[in-house]
Amino acid sequence: MKVSVPTEAQLRAMSPEQRMTIRTRAEKMDNDTGRATVELIDALHLPLSSGGLSMDHPIYREMAEVIWSSEGKAAAVDAVAKALPAMAGVDPLLQMRMGERYGREYQGTMNAGSLVAEVMRYLGYKKTGEAELPEGCVAKTAATWQKR
Repeated sequence: MKVSVPTEAQLRAMSPEQRMTIRTRAEKMDNDTGRATVELIDALHLPLSSGGLSMDHPIYREMAEVIWSSEGKAAAVDAVAKALPAMAGVDPLLQMRMGERYGREYQGTMNAGSLVAEVMRYLGYKKTGEAELPEGCVAKTAATWQKR
């Protein structure tokens, strides 16, 4: 049985969860059809879940990669040293690296905040409260941290 790349119309007619299933399968195919399917789904920017981003969603994975990178961790720690939420350092990195893929849509900023919290706990910080983020950040508020 030959597998072909779905059409744009077919993808638009699917539920977000169906598109995610197709994308996940295509990603594992390791051939031209799989790569073309993933590229088309990503290019259409259609939702891949009905609620927030799932952990295997490509945007979630991209945010995690940026936040857990050495540059992401350093930006978070630097922001805390300046008495800002860690997210104040990470938000501009996400904007720079991801462009329009990073935003409030599908609870993107909430997911980013959760990822930053994982990093901060990993680095030995504890949450002390919440504060507004500086102008220019996509997220509006975030957790504040201090070293344990």
